Amino acid sequence: MNPEISIRQIQPKEAAGFAQFGAALFAETFADSNSPEDMKLYLDESFALDKIQKELNDLNTYCFYALKNSNPIGCMKLILQDASFTGKKSIELSRLYVSKAYHNQKVGAGLMQFAIDFTLKNRAEKLWLGVWEHNQKAIDFYKNWGFVKTNTLQFKLGNDLQVDWLMEKSLT
Repeated sequence: MNPEISIRQIQPKEAAGFAQFGAALFAETFADSNSPEDMKLYLDESFALDKIQKELNDLNTYCFYALKNSNPIGCMKLILQDASFTGKKSIELSRLYVSKAYHNQKVGAGLMQFAIDFTLKNRAEKLWLGVWEHNQKAIDFYKNWGFVKTNTLQFKLGNDLQVDWLMEKSLT
């Protein structure tokens, strides 16, 4: 990863800024592929301040910024799970997003390596995620990191029921 980029945990007192930043990155990534109505419904629900505050205060949820010159340029959420549907102690990788202005600068790779190291440090055996079946750039990125498709999941974006790939990486 670029040495000018750092990763740090987001604190509960930063909930409002994180909610706004996360919503902006999600919209930047997916607005062109979804209706404005469905995007608004999803963003209003998923990035509501009270929901983000709850996530940041959950002892099993960890949110991180990727920073350049102390400014957020990416983020991710990691959720510890004792025994998920994978059958083993695992960590869900959620909301790994990098601002388009910083694509192809190894920011996503830095966040991914951090997620893998975090998973190993927490003695989890699997890292898993859901990725929209039409997000080929992300699917290719995850495949390059050794994730394999194991199933599909339904994902509701507003009123639009979409299909996500369930992808897993075994770390044992």
